[in-house]
Amino acid sequence: MTYRNYHKKVEKICKIIEKNKNLITTSRKGHNHRDLQFKIKQTKIETAQLDSILSIEKDWIDCEASVSVGQINRKTIPKKKMVPSLPEGDNFTVGGCLGGLALGSNSYIHGFFNNNVIDFDIVLGNGDLVRNVSKKNHSDLYYGIGGTYGTMGIITRVKMKLIDCENYVKINYLHYKSFNEFYSDFSLRIKEQKDDFIEAFVNSKNDFTIVCANFVKEIRKEEILIIKDKSILKQRHMCIYAQIANKKDFNYLRLVDYLERYSYSAFWGHYLYTPYKLRDYLYAGLVYSLIPRKMIQGDGLNVGKYFLAANQIVGDYARDEHVLTTDIGVPLSNLRKALELVDEMTETYPLWICPSKDNYHPDKTFSTRRKDICEDNMIIDVGIYGIKNSNIDSKIINQTFEKFSFANGVFKGFFSTCYFEYNQFWEHFDKNKYDQLRKKYHASSNFMDIYEKITYRNDSKKIAKNTLRSKLFTFFGKGYLRQINMNKKKLIK
Repeated sequence: MTYRNYHKKVEKICKIIEKNKNLITTSRKGHNHRDLQFKIKQTKIETAQLDSILSIEKDWIDCEASVSVGQINRKTIPKKKMVPSLPEGDNFTVGGCLGGLALGSNSYIHGFFNNNVIDFDIVLGNGDLVRNVSKKNHSDLYYGIGGTYGTMGIITRVKMKLIDCENYVKINYLHYKSFNEFYSDFSLRIKEQKDDFIEAFVNSKNDFTIVCANFVKEIRKEEILIIKDKSILKQRHMCIYAQIANKKDFNYLRLVDYLERYSYSAFWGHYLYTPYKLRDYLYAGLVYSLIPRKMIQGDGLNVGKYFLAANQIVGDYARDEHVLTTDIGVPLSNLRKALELVDEMTETYPLWICPSKDNYHPDKTFSTRRKDICEDNMIIDVGIYGIKNSNIDSKIINQTFEKFSFANGVFKGFFSTCYFEYNQFWEHFDKNKYDQLRKKYHASSNFMDIYEKITYRNDSKKIAKNTLRSKLFTFFGKGYLRQINMNKKKLIK
């Protein structure tokens, strides 16, 4: 019955696309609340109904494309199974993970998410459904889909492999006061692959923490750092980064809470909306009063709603001049230079360091390294999330990161604000291979080109948001961020 319902849903999508004359997109708003004005003139395909888990067996799980990471974790973990390389938040969808470039803290063993997909279905721009795309069936599309961000078709189903797990993990926090000592241990642990999960944080210029988690079979309940409530105001002290900031040595978590640890506090983003002193509350209240009521539901303001409000009221670019949300790729062997560059350009801390094995394949375009430039098959995602503490223009910062990643044979995250130069972008990526794949699978005239999709905001910057609301929001918001930044360390703890 479940597969029968799936086929009915897909048939409906196919019929809509068959009759369509415009560019096609989904109706999803995306997880990063960026400016999505480009969708207004496109035909929006409703995919939210593709939210069913179709089947689960010993070694795989088959899901419709809008099934979330949270749904999967709650279905598989009681069976002591998990999907490798899922991003560690509960709201990402499997279709987005495949079309984007998802990774997690066990990707250093298993590679990016798309390397753990067995097969998938996709509706093409002409309304045809291609079933069971795999390494042996339409292999060019299988390898080429990763990192295309919805520019190849509408993914409707994803089948993923499962690996063994336990219900609990022990998390160890290893603290270092020098890069050399940190890097020596970090690279060794990555090479040995003895930890089930590993990531690291740069707390300040000379303060580093490796976080490694390993499965445990049994644990006393009183030892578990319990996260029951997603209200960050109630549970922020239990977030992973709070443990680092307080220099903890270890703790225990349920696996489901570990795998969704960044849903609760957006890494350390809770400090952005956690008033500390009276003046903070004053600024926070003024900012809050300017946010349209329709944006505030549930338990009030949170990081996602703040970003959404800021983007809609003042625009992506005005917000990015104060709060950065971007990722840059770099080979493990060149991590030091990457961290020095981030410090020089932003002075933003903490930083997230997540390693992923790069399973190179020549048919990949946007989900692998340039092998002729980068010999290192261990890629590091450096996550820069927080208040910008330099006076350097956000555009210059992003362009510098983009050029740095390209020079190292990798690339900066496409989800963030991008300023890629056209020639530079296509010198790094194989445009001919991408265009041929789009032509073969009827995407060329039906879906937005990836360069246009990730850089369209360059033109939107010219559209100034100069309303009274935007002026007040900017004025009070800057005051609020200034106050919060002064007390950041205490707020994160």
